[in-house]
Amino acid sequence: MNYDANPVHLLYNNEELRERINMVMDSRDHTTGITFVNLCYQIIQIAFQENKVKKPEGTIITSEELAPEEQVRVSRILWELIWDHKIFLLFGRSELLGLSNGEDRFVKY
Repeated sequence: MNYDANPVHLLYNNEELRERINMVMDSRDHTTGITFVNLCYQIIQIAFQENKVKKPEGTIITSEELAPEEQVRVSRILWELIWDHKIFLLFGRSELLGLSNGEDRFVKY
């Protein structure tokens, strides 16, 4: 059996990916939200559970990072959700919310 450390490619179409993003967003706290990196990680976990990861025959994928083109798809969908007023972007640090690492977060309206 071969191991592949290449980034993960998804088998979701755009609508399915949008549904998974919404599913992750719905499961998050509505005041602290989720970072882009954590959102991508959650999507990868769901994709593995649903067998929606593209991989060559006989290969075990060991990477936990989305391929760059998949990150672009996630980004486009996030901006559509922002445009549709479904989520918003919480910029930077907020001691009030306990976010001290300065990462921007996506938050459900």
